[in-house]
Amino acid sequence: MIAAKIPEDEDSRLQKLYELDILDTLEEQAYDDLTMLAAQICDTPIALVSLVDHDRQWFKSRHGLDASETPREYAFCAHAILEDDIFVIEDSSKDHRFHDNPLAIGAPHVIFYAGAPLIMSDNNKLGTLCVIGSEARTITTAQKDALKALARQVVSQLELRLKLKELEVLDNAKDEFISMVSHELRTPLTAIYGSLSLLEKKRVGQLNDQQQQLIGVSYRNTERLLNLVNDILDVAKLESGTLNLDIEELDLVELLVKAVELNEQYCRECNTGLTLQCPDDIDSIRVDGDEQRLMQVMSNFISNAAKFTHTNDLIEVSLTVENNHAVVKVTDHGPGIPVDKQPLLFVKFKQLAEKIDNKMPGSGLGLNISKILIENQQGKIGFASTPGEGTTFYFKLPLV
Repeated sequence: MIAAKIPEDEDSRLQKLYELDILDTLEEQAYDDLTMLAAQICDTPIALVSLVDHDRQWFKSRHGLDASETPREYAFCAHAILEDDIFVIEDSSKDHRFHDNPLAIGAPHVIFYAGAPLIMSDNNKLGTLCVIGSEARTITTAQKDALKALARQVVSQLELRLKLKELEVLDNAKDEFISMVSHELRTPLTAIYGSLSLLEKKRVGQLNDQQQQLIGVSYRNTERLLNLVNDILDVAKLESGTLNLDIEELDLVELLVKAVELNEQYCRECNTGLTLQCPDDIDSIRVDGDEQRLMQVMSNFISNAAKFTHTNDLIEVSLTVENNHAVVKVTDHGPGIPVDKQPLLFVKFKQLAEKIDNKMPGSGLGLNISKILIENQQGKIGFASTPGEGTTFYFKLPLV
């Protein structure tokens, strides 16, 4: 028996193999399907996805074989990874390299072998997709082509695994960044915002006109920055599934009255009015929801309407009942949304207008957050817009 030589790129080859973090993992259907197809196409009892480690070959998928690994010194695949094309042994008993190989003279009796190397995008050969038979035979050109095609599919699965691991690393880095932002940025911002609020409201003494103006600018922009940080944190928690909703039965009429009261001042600052219309014959409309998060959605809807509606016009908040659902609508009378921009409405960081008169711009996250919040409360969210006439945003929640 002659053991295979060690490839010249062994260090980088093993490094790539270990980056995959695939050795000794559980079976996966994607690989098992490929070995089954390889065995059927090549008419062999055994087909393997074999990965050549530093001292063994380990089988990510094995069709027709019970063993999960063998020593590398016996591995036919260790020879195959030295080649660029399919490595074929038609009769191992007549080949001086394999005639006394333990895997040939004993189980699984490898007499016929054909292995297509698994060549990654950086040219590292990590193993093979191989087929094995216990009798001497040949392999056709069509079977060779099919085996190479299936090997490329195995490589695609391996490359996809690498990409997913890279994304996982980036996702972890994002989570660490969010944690840092939460502690290192939001905490001092909150303190600054609180201090400026006291100054702006003259709670700590009188200011001259110039000082009052500067404090007002600082206060508004700190508020905007704090809102942006909070929005980013909300998106991160929603996407990671770590934002807990406090679902309870609540009165939507009371919630909308409160939402209008809380947002009236903002609308006045944007030179718009705000009105609420509820059914005259219904005192209470009850739904299951998170009051704080529904208030957040309402604030997003109303602030968007205030930014886009015409000066001295009216924003209409309405509540109706349709098909066992409560329907909340916020309607503005602004320029409407161009048809080509409408698909972007709920996309993160997308703002459809570069400038909104002198009104405070947003983060581009509010509608995206609102959509996820409503859908996580078993609701639906949407809009209707007519360019030149206005826009209505709405959400629907099932009645209790």
